[in-house]
Amino acid sequence: MAEELRGIAVVDVGATNSKIVLFDSAGKVLAERKTSSRHVAGPLYPHLDPKPLVAFCAKHLPDLDGIMPIDVVVPAAHGAAIACLDGEGKLALPVMDYMAEPPADIIESYRKTEPPFSEVFSPLLPMALTHGMQLFWQEEDFPEQFAKVRTILPWIQYVGHLLSGKPVIEIASMSCQSQLMDVRDNSFSSLARLRGWDKLFARWAKAWEVIGRLKPQFRKDGFRGRGKVLAGIHDSSGNYLRYLAGGRKHFTLLSTGTWIIGFDTDTGITELDPQRDTVTNTDIFGKPIACCRFMGGREYEVLSRGASAEAASFKALGSLVAQGTFALPSFTDSGGPMPGTGNKGHVKGPAPAGEEERSTLAALYCALMVDRSLAAVKSRGDIIVDGPFAKNPVFLSVLASLRQPQTVLASQLRDGTTAGAMALALMTESGEIPRLDLDLDEVAPLAPEAIVDYAVKWRQMTGETNGG
Repeated sequence: MAEELRGIAVVDVGATNSKIVLFDSAGKVLAERKTSSRHVAGPLYPHLDPKPLVAFCAKHLPDLDGIMPIDVVVPAAHGAAIACLDGEGKLALPVMDYMAEPPADIIESYRKTEPPFSEVFSPLLPMALTHGMQLFWQEEDFPEQFAKVRTILPWIQYVGHLLSGKPVIEIASMSCQSQLMDVRDNSFSSLARLRGWDKLFARWAKAWEVIGRLKPQFRKDGFRGRGKVLAGIHDSSGNYLRYLAGGRKHFTLLSTGTWIIGFDTDTGITELDPQRDTVTNTDIFGKPIACCRFMGGREYEVLSRGASAEAASFKALGSLVAQGTFALPSFTDSGGPMPGTGNKGHVKGPAPAGEEERSTLAALYCALMVDRSLAAVKSRGDIIVDGPFAKNPVFLSVLASLRQPQTVLASQLRDGTTAGAMALALMTESGEIPRLDLDLDEVAPLAPEAIVDYAVKWRQMTGETNGG
């Protein structure tokens, strides 16, 4: 940005919580406001309600501007939703919740027109996680409403539209396992062209491009900043950008939360295996990045049965390994790197006793699964763990034992997603990334021989035939 910046506000809309984080131009967090994201059961289908988000932003953006004048606002959000607008710029249909379950006949029909993995580098995901499936379901089952659609844009850019009134689309947001893009050349997919959706998408914009200014409802009460709104970024892609800004060249980033998504800088996309949940994301410059996925945060919750992550201990780890307690995949319907294991998760051997062992077993299990995800994406460089799992010593040490001789690094970034989104505001118009320091701690493997022996038995129990 050419002008001197003061405050940067990242509006980060997650599946569970949404927040506004205020940064200064040096990237220091000055303040934060947080709220719950609202999900509605119906009608039509489970969907996201943007009204509370609008009210939240209208209340807190002026408040935060009082701390530091907000010159730039950066939208960031999860990538698994899409908005359909009518001719007046209002929603023609509710924004579908990715937890919605498509009817069986819709899934069957969709599979007949689904683009090949070699084009979109994403299989059809469970529930309504795939953008293409969302649009197909809406068009097939709600034709009257869909006929009113004049503009389509990802949820991320819809947040920017709510703030500025300007609809755009952006390459990282459009390409996060959507089946709407031909990843090989960043053109619309055969599915999007066949259905005519390609003619409905908003105009293209760079993630760091200014698309408009905050609407008056967000600039009330003597708003001091310039309030320029950027196109914004898919949350995990923002996280990846933050580590590029840290000067890292060859690495695998594990962006952890509800999902654990691995971004590998060096693996070619033609090496990916759709059976092991390896896919691509596309960075903000249009480069496809090989990725692996595992619904780690969700599986941790299921397996630990509410035990806090802080309860995990190395003492309990030693006990679980010694007594032969194994958690076998998978505890959600997404099998991650272990194909065919969806919803088959179970514990074999002595059951974990109490909160400490439940939490420890969950950490151990997640490390084993992530190891398989990293093998599937052929990770060879340093492994950087970002997010909640970077604060879990048991998970980190087990992973370090399993991935030798690779180095595992725990990031001390409080939130790589918002920090990466903030970096967009510091980019030049030509797309030059700012240089931002990283605080990374090297993780020491703990009892690697015992852990590796345990992992071999675990893989045998799962019937895994893939090495790596």
